[in-house]
Amino acid sequence: MLVRDCMTKEPVTVERSDTLASAYMKMKEGGFRRIPVVQAGELIGILTEYDLRPYMELRDSILVVSAMTPAPVTVSPSATLEHAIALLRKSQIGALPVVDHGSLIGIITASDLWFPTPRPLLEGARH
Repeated sequence: MLVRDCMTKEPVTVERSDTLASAYMKMKEGGFRRIPVVQAGELIGILTEYDLRPYMELRDSILVVSAMTPAPVTVSPSATLEHAIALLRKSQIGALPVVDHGSLIGIITASDLWFPTPRPLLEGARH
C-alpha cells in the first residue's frame, strides 16, 4: 500500500503571514495537532502544538513564520507506508506532509498508519 492510499488529501493549511491565533483556531476546529504552512501552494513549513507553546500569550500578534518549523521532513505520494513509518520513527515526528513536485497534496499522520487490533468475539456472540 502507498502513502496516497492513506493520506488526508487537501489538508487545511496556513500561510506564513497568518497569526498564530488564526493557526491555533484552525487546528482546534479541525481537531489536529499540526498544520502545514504554504506559500503559493508550495510547502514551506509546518506548525505544531509544540511550536505554539512559547507564544500562547502572544498568539494574536505573532506570525506563523516566527514559530513554524521550516523545511519539514516530507514524503512522496508514491512512497510505501513502510517508508513513511520509517521516516516518522527516524525523525521522531507525528506527521509527514505529502509533496508532489514541490506542491503540498496531503498529509499522513502516525494515527493514519495505526491498524485496529483484532479482538475476539464475546462468548455467545453470533454473526
